Amino acid sequence: MRRRLKRIVLLLPAAPAAYLLLALALGLLSVNRDFRPTAPASGGVGIYLRTNGVHAELVLPAVAPHDWRAEFPPDQVIDAERLSAQPRLEWIAFGWGDRDFYIRTRTWRDLRPRTAAVALLGLGRSAMHVEYLARPQDYRGQRIDLSGVQYRALVEALRAGFARDIHGRPRRIDDPGYFDTDAFYEGTGRYTIWLTCNEWIRRALAHAGVRTAVWAPFDEALFWQLR
Repeated sequence: MRRRLKRIVLLLPAAPAAYLLLALALGLLSVNRDFRPTAPASGGVGIYLRTNGVHAELVLPAVAPHDWRAEFPPDQVIDAERLSAQPRLEWIAFGWGDRDFYIRTRTWRDLRPRTAAVALLGLGRSAMHVEYLARPQDYRGQRIDLSGVQYRALVEALRAGFARDIHGRPRRIDDPGYFDTDAFYEGTGRYTIWLTCNEWIRRALAHAGVRTAVWAPFDEALFWQLR
């Protein structure tokens, strides 16, 4: 027993390095290698992959070809004063992650070891982040042009991330959000070291037929493949 414990202790420092190496190797390998962008002139739909340097989200047109306002009425997501001052928020962003991490970690200074541990061990619930915005080009990101079929598949993948009430409506979390244009909703699945926020986005892109990594716990792999 002592030998087994000693072996485990000796292997612990190597675990992060192995994780990073695996992320690098699988991040360089791709799925949907035959993906080709569909230009808007040919019926394509432009979306954006954005990142804050750690966490990736997808930004889609808010109205057409899929009207997200039916499920996420702007007056229930956007602060009333902001909505009246700037009603032309024609894009909507979606992200997925650990519920407590989203709500309790407003800045990196708010991060607590327990919050991180619960998320990495898959012990907490998940949440979806929804934000209306005016210009996706104002964020660090990359445009992706999808065909109509690919776009519908992406919509399907994003909608599947929301836990719903008995009427099929997304269940909003009683939290003000980060800004005056966003809100949190109960999500499906659990965040783990294998299914991170970025890996969730990767799976949504893969479902839509977009070229992406085999595994992407970090956001960089998503952009590598699109380049």
